[in-house]
Amino acid sequence: MNKIGYISGILSGLFWALAGIFYVKVTDKVVDSSYFVFILLFCIEFIPWLFLTLLILFFKKEVIFNRKLIFPFFAGLLAGPVAMYCYLNAISLIGLSFSASITSLYPVFATFLAFIFLKQKINIQGFFGLLLALTSLFLLFFNGLSFNFFGIILAIICALSWGTELVLSSIVLKELSTTSVYYSRQTGASFGYAILIFVQEPNFAFDDILSFSFIVLLLCAVSFWGLSYFLYYFTISKIGLIKAMMLNISYVIWLVIIQSEFDFKQIALIFLVFIGANLVLFSKKDKD
Repeated sequence: MNKIGYISGILSGLFWALAGIFYVKVTDKVVDSSYFVFILLFCIEFIPWLFLTLLILFFKKEVIFNRKLIFPFFAGLLAGPVAMYCYLNAISLIGLSFSASITSLYPVFATFLAFIFLKQKINIQGFFGLLLALTSLFLLFFNGLSFNFFGIILAIICALSWGTELVLSSIVLKELSTTSVYYSRQTGASFGYAILIFVQEPNFAFDDILSFSFIVLLLCAVSFWGLSYFLYYFTISKIGLIKAMMLNISYVIWLVIIQSEFDFKQIALIFLVFIGANLVLFSKKDKD
């Protein structure tokens, strides 16, 4: 049993939950706070890309350029800027708890997409998990959580984007080097965040963003997101993709533990969403 892998997986879920909580506190201080989040997330994606570029240029690190690298490029574009744009706006429209419940279904979307495009079969356990997760989520719509159709659509797009990243990456990882795939992924993510920053028109007062409390909360949110990403990929390398996803989506459970805004029925439904997603995950053999 790889204890380090399991601990890092649990922490990846905890840190994602904490990042969301800090982001909500940031939005309480500055409405247009997502603009600054995107700048910092761009740095998180761009700095590794720049470092890898220097390795390629000065240390002749081997990177195989192939037409199929367009897949991880779009994977980075979807999982980074597209998903985070939808996630942050979903939080603003339907709240952190509901957004987390919907986006935690990204393994379900990945399995469904793999079934359609990669012809991977879904067994009875996987089908039951899919049905349980979607039914529980549907019941949450009518159980007191904020209902905003556009916010729900954004959260679904976020989950779909994360699920698509897994499928697109799996297509090329079997044929190309990890370095090449990661470099292409970081290129797509950095490019997407740069576009988001340039097209957005910031709307804020300098007195608000220069306050010590705003800067601390913003750095905490982005730092926890960055740590969560790092620990998620570290966990994949230690215990495999499926177990890593199972532990990563525990962020919805951490929110239940940390926050006290749920009644018993909502807590039960959120746990059923989590269980359903894990039934889908464990319906497949982890070959990592």
